[in-house]
Amino acid sequence: MWKHISCIGFVILNFQAFRADGQMCPVADDIAPCHCLKDAVTKKLDLDCSNVLDSWQLERIFQARFPSPAFREFTMAGTEGHRVPIVYLADGVFGNLSFASVVIKYTNISHVGEKVFEKSYDTLESLTLSYSDLQVYPATNLRYFSTLSLLDLSYNKMVFLQDIYSLSLQILNVEHNEHLAFSDKLLTVVPSLLEMSLASCGIESIPPGLFSSAEVLSNVNMGGNKLTHLEGNALAFSSNAVLEIILSDNEISRADKDFISGTSASANLVLMNNRLEELSEAVWRPILQYLDDEKGSGFVTLDGNPFFCGCKLAWLVTSPGLLNYVARGAACEDGSLIHDLNPEYFLDHCY
Repeated sequence: MWKHISCIGFVILNFQAFRADGQMCPVADDIAPCHCLKDAVTKKLDLDCSNVLDSWQLERIFQARFPSPAFREFTMAGTEGHRVPIVYLADGVFGNLSFASVVIKYTNISHVGEKVFEKSYDTLESLTLSYSDLQVYPATNLRYFSTLSLLDLSYNKMVFLQDIYSLSLQILNVEHNEHLAFSDKLLTVVPSLLEMSLASCGIESIPPGLFSSAEVLSNVNMGGNKLTHLEGNALAFSSNAVLEIILSDNEISRADKDFISGTSASANLVLMNNRLEELSEAVWRPILQYLDDEKGSGFVTLDGNPFFCGCKLAWLVTSPGLLNYVARGAACEDGSLIHDLNPEYFLDHCY
């Protein structure tokens, strides 16, 4: 008798201990083909729904009983050759579950409900929805996420990016949305934004002052676009936190005076593979002079531009202190490196 009671007590204690452990997965059959995993160290739960067949099945799964509604990560990821056949994430599809991280890749998702992650407003730290067919993401709800630090919407079919209002966002990646449009107020309130990529988005111009409200922005990538002209204040920043600005693989052939400002002497400006034929002294001397005066560690990279190395370049070739802040790969259209040009020749023929 006492032996049986002891066994029952042992089972109850162990069950209570399991519950006290914090997290419990639902019954496996109730959520198939999704599966729940519990981290042996952290005891946190992860949920993988990469094998779901359609939106109806996904909705049914989240109607199951989930003993613990808080999950560390939700994953729904196909492959390049076999995408997850989900086309829409509706509001309420995840029931009362919350996530700290969401990774959705290689799906057919084209639209997302405005409140689809409503239960994660206080928990979501990272949201990736990439390599899909997303056309518009409801960015107006970003203000409600109190801990979101990363938003990755890269490799989609987005046609418009709504203005961003987020106190917590640190990394914004929307690269490879090839026909992306946005307003000149894109970065409405982003006091924590450190990195952003708008690479390969078909962008033809940078609105003056686009980055001026980003107080701590350090890395900007706008490579692979269709930029032809850097207008005044196109790269105006509000602090000296900028470390790297990438504008490579565009079609830039001219730049206005004061197109860049507000950077530190540690900033790297990368303009590889553009169409610059000359470096106007009025435009470029102030940039290089600032780096020289401050003894900065920054530089300007101009490799792959078809420079005409005539007398208009004499000011740079004959100023070794300034030339030191141009990366060595910059070359004339005949292949001669600008760093290897003879300054004596320019002194004799250009002055």
